[in-house]
Amino acid sequence: MWTICKRELKGYFYSPQAYILMGFFLLLTGFLFSDFVIRGNSPNIQYAMSSWPIIFLFIAPMLTMKLFTEEKKNGTEKLIFSSPISVEKVVLGKFFSACLVYLIALSLTLIHVILVVILGKPDMGIIFSSYLGNILLGFAFLSVGVFASSLTENQIIAGIISFGLLLFFWLVDLLQSMFSGVSKELIKVLSLFEPYAPFQSGIVSLSGVIYYLSFTGVFLFLTIRIIRSRWLQ
Repeated sequence: MWTICKRELKGYFYSPQAYILMGFFLLLTGFLFSDFVIRGNSPNIQYAMSSWPIIFLFIAPMLTMKLFTEEKKNGTEKLIFSSPISVEKVVLGKFFSACLVYLIALSLTLIHVILVVILGKPDMGIIFSSYLGNILLGFAFLSVGVFASSLTENQIIAGIISFGLLLFFWLVDLLQSMFSGVSKELIKVLSLFEPYAPFQSGIVSLSGVIYYLSFTGVFLFLTIRIIRSRWLQ
């Protein structure tokens, strides 16, 4: 698994892809930081961080769209299938590589935390929970991207499928006010953004952690099933 992970990481950083996507992420998060914190002269960084998931919603499909499409297109998938590595390790290795790129991008935003500490006395508990929420939600986004990448050999189509699914989960959250009763509760289950709110408020919600880990696990499981079915053909 770690061999696959390291191989994919090299692929990210030996090409401009990781640098461009990380740079785009840092550019937009930096803009939000300057707008909410520096211009507003407020140490409440969580307001800027609350918009990070929307930014990553656009980046995650581009970060994951080539993970399986390239293998299938170039024929290297057959070499992996003929190796003694299990499907689970292949899928997890590729998923963890995308997660590590995301974590590196997040770690670079810690400069924002240093700046707010200089500006005033921020609530470090809220900052910690906000980071944790962004990590969990980001992993969920990436699991959807890995799943989409396993469906086709075309990177563009994989990116569109991934973005379409993530956009659906976002719109579901926005449409909550239009429903009530059982329908509203069902929509809450489908909403990826509903469990994120407590993290932004400084609450490490156990139900939120379980939800994101379960969501990520479901899409990785679906990816494994798709890859295994192709493996057996």
